[in-house]
Amino acid sequence: MRSRAPLLVLLLLSLSMNVWGDIKSKQEIGAEAKSKAPHISAQQFSDDLAGGEEFVLLDIRTEAEYEAGHIKGAEWLPRGKLEYHIQERVQDPDSRIVLYCGTGGRSALAVLTLQDMGYTNVVDLEGGFEKWVSEDRTFYNRYGELKRIREPEEAQ
Repeated sequence: MRSRAPLLVLLLLSLSMNVWGDIKSKQEIGAEAKSKAPHISAQQFSDDLAGGEEFVLLDIRTEAEYEAGHIKGAEWLPRGKLEYHIQERVQDPDSRIVLYCGTGGRSALAVLTLQDMGYTNVVDLEGGFEKWVSEDRTFYNRYGELKRIREPEEAQ
């Protein structure tokens, strides 16, 4: 009697290859979330800040990222704890909420999560903190207000 082990191994391999072939990469997941989540540009958000608009600004990056630099007025609420603590911070589901992360992937996912939870006026800061800083906007940390400094040839 011949062993069925090689046949079973081949069957399991073919099944696992089909399963693994359907898994999305983190880049695909991030791109999909960015395409679905509503955004606000850094310029529009900067204008809203200057105009005194009311909103809740949440930095959902890691604590180390937040401590290194964040947008003035941002509260730190890491992505991994958002669902557990958002209702403590924002009770009104119609409150305007602006989320940001490093480049917009995590915050786009978080926007979709908050929408699923019933929040109706939540947006992602397009391009995240990196875009904010790259456009020479100020940010803050324990040392105070900071701004990126460009080299003379870079400024042109």
